[in-house]
Amino acid sequence: MTSPASRPSLREDLTTVELDGEAIVYDETSGELHHLNPAATIVLSLCDGSLSVEEIAAAVSDAFELTLDHVLPDVRAAVERFGQAGLLS
Repeated sequence: MTSPASRPSLREDLTTVELDGEAIVYDETSGELHHLNPAATIVLSLCDGSLSVEEIAAAVSDAFELTLDHVLPDVRAAVERFGQAGLLS
């Protein structure tokens, strides 16, 4: 499980393209292609190693005028999925 204090960082060797607010991430190492919905695309874009999971959730909650309590579980789950998919360094 990802802790709120961790600072997730997207792997630098991935190819990411954003189209109409949705990201396509290609992992040349595994040959896998990942299609992210708009919400996951925003979370992924904030995974640059400078923000904790809680700080990413706070940025998302501010942008969409939602409470942190509402957003944090979804952000944690998204970051966990990114990690399980091998997208994070």
